[in-house]
Amino acid sequence: MGDEFQFRIESETGHEATPGSPPRQQAPWGYREILLLVAVALLAQLLVTAAAVAFVGRGGDFEPYEVMERLRVSPHVVVPLQMLTWLPVLACLWYMVAVRHGLPLRTGLAWKPLPRSARTYFRTGALLAFGSALLSIAIGDRTASNPMTELLSDPAALWLIGLFGVFVAPCIEELVFRGFLFGALERMHGTGAALLISSAVFTALHGSQYGWQWPQLVVLGLVGIAFGAVRIRSGSTMASTIVHAAYNGMLLVALIGMGRWLS
Repeated sequence: MGDEFQFRIESETGHEATPGSPPRQQAPWGYREILLLVAVALLAQLLVTAAAVAFVGRGGDFEPYEVMERLRVSPHVVVPLQMLTWLPVLACLWYMVAVRHGLPLRTGLAWKPLPRSARTYFRTGALLAFGSALLSIAIGDRTASNPMTELLSDPAALWLIGLFGVFVAPCIEELVFRGFLFGALERMHGTGAALLISSAVFTALHGSQYGWQWPQLVVLGLVGIAFGAVRIRSGSTMASTIVHAAYNGMLLVALIGMGRWLS
């Protein structure tokens, strides 16, 4: 295959590899593929939401905004809708990486073996959750409500969304943000810019879940940077996925423990 379909081998500093320097494979895709992925994600979100509104509102005398409110606060609807939205995105990733560029998904999305023990990354995620919770308390309004706090006020919702957030969402999000997006941005703009831009997009994706409250956005941004730093240092989205899952899992444990303490 031609140069367009090949990885360019570079060192950790972004220059051509020299003897003794750790090689890094960089993604061959760019803005055209990124825009295609964004278009697929937006179209999937629109179609899935429209179908859900039509289904939930069927046979009932509800205004569209009332149906949207039901979708927003029902965990049994939110989680399946999220999965249905992600499926076309994952299919698009597979097409661009495996079909268009002829690369194994593991290689193209940097799903590499862990350079250290998995316990290291579990501990990192747990410590990150503890630190982000303290920061959120320090700079945030603890009385402020947002869609996520309302959704997690139901114990059943807490378990359902929590398990989804530990076992499913981290893998998908890390492959998209720290695998596909980071890889393209690193090749075009360098590691630092890739870290900041991918973290900003990650934060924006989750912003509506927290009502666009600035304290939560600050915490999300720093957490995204931490995930990206793990990806850079380890060279593996598997590592950042474990940190992400451990982070979400620690927050889930804290929320469940707090709910039992308050009950």
